[in-house]
Amino acid sequence: MNESMHGAALIDRVIAHVTQDGWPSADAPDITEPVPLAPEVIDRLRLAGDRPLPPSLRRWLAFDSSWLSDIGWYDDERAPDLEGRALGETAEWMYGTGGVMVGMFADFETLLPSPCLPLVGGSDSRRLLYLGRPDSTGEYPVLVTDIDDLPYVAVMYPGLDVYLADLAGVIDLDFDTYTGLMDHPEYGPRMQEHAENTQLGPDGLEFQDLDLL
Repeated sequence: MNESMHGAALIDRVIAHVTQDGWPSADAPDITEPVPLAPEVIDRLRLAGDRPLPPSLRRWLAFDSSWLSDIGWYDDERAPDLEGRALGETAEWMYGTGGVMVGMFADFETLLPSPCLPLVGGSDSRRLLYLGRPDSTGEYPVLVTDIDDLPYVAVMYPGLDVYLADLAGVIDLDFDTYTGLMDHPEYGPRMQEHAENTQLGPDGLEFQDLDLL
């Protein structure tokens, strides 16, 4: 494993890149003045279930806490509450509607009972950080939800580290499908861990697949 391509080391690359060159995507953070958290504040933070923060999030919060407040993780950027919401509630928040398709994501909660935190990106598809079981690097998976046909959920990134690096353009990832990183030489092993841990499998699951589990 190339450690510079994972976790806090990868976030360091993201921070260096965006500090110098900015973000290439319209979905990316609008950070005019970063609001860093003090180390002692970060040390006190816990995810739901008293789980530790992933290395990527610890490093990101040391750089800035304002963007995650802006996208709905918490109300006070200097005192984050990282409890998250259930998948169905998170989907309604992200899509901005309580429509039938969006409401069906609540049916995935038997499979995915842990809280979620919303991320930016997509229109019919949305991304979120799923606070279930971390992988061997301590990172939690970024899932994609889609309502283009029937509601669909899959592991799209192996962690916040790779998601932010892709958003910043620090690494070049080619997505033929949402789950295109399953066979990636660097990130495939972590993707496969999450596919197994979440029971979403390597291809993700559509709504009608829930009855087959």
